[in-house]
Amino acid sequence: MTKHSWTLETNPNPTTMTKHTYAFKIINGRCKIYVDGYVMFCFNQIDFKGYYSYKDDTLLYGIDIYLVDTTMEIYFKTKENWLGILKLLDENL
Repeated sequence: MTKHSWTLETNPNPTTMTKHTYAFKIINGRCKIYVDGYVMFCFNQIDFKGYYSYKDDTLLYGIDIYLVDTTMEIYFKTKENWLGILKLLDENL
């Protein structure tokens, strides 16, 4: 089992500090990406072919995960979450 995690601090309100935790785990060939302890998305490690990140016209940030038979499209409203997930993917895949 591989486990990697890190914390990103965001500040939507100057008077409070919000921390998000990001984790990447591989369990029985299944890659799982966690944000704040919840599974954001998962896929089979053997089906993984690559990924592509982009910012679309509607101010959403996206990641396309290319698998053997399909493509997963994942969108984020905040740049911080998008960058957090990209950091995990870059370090682990």
